[in-house]
Amino acid sequence: MDVQSRELTVTYKIVPPPSAVAPPSLSQETTHRFPIPSLPDLESQEDSELKKYYTSLRTSIAEARTKLGEELTAWRDAVGNAELGKEKSVKTEVDDEGEEEENTEE
Repeated sequence: MDVQSRELTVTYKIVPPPSAVAPPSLSQETTHRFPIPSLPDLESQEDSELKKYYTSLRTSIAEARTKLGEELTAWRDAVGNAELGKEKSVKTEVDDEGEEEENTEE
């Protein structure tokens, strides 16, 4: 395998409702980079190289999930109940459409 710098990059942009008051520590647009570390060569077989790469990749993905989970939970807490009404109206519209389709099939 190439000895290149590898990384997992995650970018997100949050558009909170105007009523949400987010702490200054939260950024609405964020990019994180998680390096995929090279593991020392234990064997020179290709299967082993691929296995080591995926092991490193899983480690980086776990770090990304933890970091994003913490940040998105903080955003959820900052937004609070401001989004609740929005979700209910969307759900109601979807339910109404399903009932209309059922009525036309009869």
